[in-house]
Amino acid sequence: MMQFCGTKLDKKDFFGKSDPFLIFYRSNEDGTFTICHKTEVVKNTLNPVWQAFKIPMRALCNGDYDRTIKVDVYDWDRDGSHDFIGEFSTSYKELSMGQSQFNVYEVVNPKKKEKKKNYKNSGTVTLLSFLLDIEVTFLDYIKGG
Repeated sequence: MMQFCGTKLDKKDFFGKSDPFLIFYRSNEDGTFTICHKTEVVKNTLNPVWQAFKIPMRALCNGDYDRTIKVDVYDWDRDGSHDFIGEFSTSYKELSMGQSQFNVYEVVNPKKKEKKKNYKNSGTVTLLSFLLDIEVTFLDYIKGG
């Protein structure tokens, strides 16, 4: 169970602010990435707080705590051509530390970084909460006697 918030994300819409959402990708053995979760869109804000969401550890990192988890930040557009704000990477091990200074991520847009010399970031995304909820199966009850 995780919850994130954004701070000072880039303004992408001409009128108003951005409508940001996150897409989480799990890295595969062959170096490719697979989408494993998409947050809801938070409308008209540069400082969004996304709802907490539940994702199985198997879907996030397949039991490998050091496996890279890539997160893309997008600005939602009605026509489906969502604008890329930036990205960051983490791992299950980092996320499991919970809310700390280690879980404040700089959202970086590589194209902007190339063009602008004094480019720092396109905002930050912070982990607000992390909770590991172990669901016990019927088989676990039998094994436990």
